[in-house]
Amino acid sequence: MNTTWTNGYQTEVNYTYGYYRDLSPNYQRFCLLLNGVDCAPPSETHTHCELGFGQGVSINVHSASTEGIYWGTDFNPAHAAHANQLAGLVENEHHFFDDSFEELLNRSDLPQFDSISLHGIWSWISYENQLIILKFIRHYLKPSGIVYISYNCVTGWAASMPIRELFYSYFKFNSKSHNPVQKVNDALNFSEQLLQQNPLFAQQNPQALARVRDLKEKNPNYLIHEYLNQDWQCFSFQQIVRLFEDIKLSFAGSTDLMGHLDKIHFTDEQQHFLNSIDHPVFKEQCRDYFTSNQFRRDLFIRGNNLLTPLQMKERLREVPFVMLKSAKSIPKTIVGILGSFNLIEEIYDAIGKQFDTAKYRPLTIRELETALPELDYAQILNSLIVLCHLGYAQPCQNLETAKSLYHKSQVMNLHLINQAKFHSNYAVLISPLTGIGVPVSHFEQLFYLAYFVEGHHEATDIAAFMQQVLDELTWWVCDEKGEQISDRQLSLKAISKTVTTFLNNETIQIAQQLKFFAE
Repeated sequence: MNTTWTNGYQTEVNYTYGYYRDLSPNYQRFCLLLNGVDCAPPSETHTHCELGFGQGVSINVHSASTEGIYWGTDFNPAHAAHANQLAGLVENEHHFFDDSFEELLNRSDLPQFDSISLHGIWSWISYENQLIILKFIRHYLKPSGIVYISYNCVTGWAASMPIRELFYSYFKFNSKSHNPVQKVNDALNFSEQLLQQNPLFAQQNPQALARVRDLKEKNPNYLIHEYLNQDWQCFSFQQIVRLFEDIKLSFAGSTDLMGHLDKIHFTDEQQHFLNSIDHPVFKEQCRDYFTSNQFRRDLFIRGNNLLTPLQMKERLREVPFVMLKSAKSIPKTIVGILGSFNLIEEIYDAIGKQFDTAKYRPLTIRELETALPELDYAQILNSLIVLCHLGYAQPCQNLETAKSLYHKSQVMNLHLINQAKFHSNYAVLISPLTGIGVPVSHFEQLFYLAYFVEGHHEATDIAAFMQQVLDELTWWVCDEKGEQISDRQLSLKAISKTVTTFLNNETIQIAQQLKFFAE
């Protein structure tokens, strides 16, 4: 038996600093409501646990922007140290450990949890650790408690699993380098060379070579943690359901909003076929074959209390939504499995204009119904789901409660944008209105830093500040073709153009409504 603390998990390099909205308790409650599942409202006493929190970005975003007390573990001590450092900025009550799952299970100071989340790790840990996690959930999850789990799905991975084995085998046994990143590059190059020899496997799996080339575009640190652990497994949906049923949990839905957009993914005949399947678990399993699903993001609940359709409708009517981007930037199309579809302009223009008229304050479906009598409830709800799916809107939590969270969120946001002067690790800001992180680029963070912290309000001044930061980082601006702009004046001109777009697209007004920074 492996007795080292790594237990087969890659620790040669630290994990990336990604943010995942699926881990947000508020987002999880919204997804449950869309599926007609009743769950407890948020409260100051809400207890949440995240198993394997990586660098701790997500858990800190949610701890700073939602009520409750956050617990979690990641057995890499560097990850736990970083998570605790972030948490210390806002002086939150938090309990972040570098325990193994077994050590966490055996602690004597744990509460009963309202929610437990684990993102991706299920596919990367040993069978023994999976059993420990199931025991942990069975022992520490409250009745009506929620579990979020994501995992590699066999339907989408079946053809690519031999590629992973080839990749891993070279990394493990054949690489001559001691540098883990170089080992990744060598393994990918070898895999590509092997497939270019046109072996029978490549002939029978024509997408294999393209898959390797896609991997070569990924961050090597991400690949090490995603693909190169000793344990790497794929699961079918029904396998996970069976495991969780054994510890008294029922499937309650997914955090993937694509599941509510069948018309862009399935033909009428496919929808009819799926709707003819009575058993919900079997139906969900069959959906994975139609979508070739590669990664599932599932919610389970201990005690599945369903709302009536009318209860669900009334509750959804009272959920406030907030725009993350200008109404001018709402896309005209959406891409599904069946191709690209036009969004109905009359509906999205009307909703966008209503948010614009309201100066981007949060609006409920009920308010939109009153203001837009030409649109019905279903049209408005479907449009808001699409906007949330595309990253143009988010559901809010209780707006009165959110006020008590402004300060903590804003302190964290100031830290995140100040760090943009040194690196681009953090691609998120916090909105206390939603309790969900808002994805932002490094460029946007520098823009906010110039405007809200440095006090530059003219496009030329903002651009000059941003250019100075990029100069110190020795980073280049790229043109529309993705080529570096080496001439400083041309670089300033390109930055000024983007800054002017920000200033003309209500970017500042939206940031103020999202309560990113103190006024």
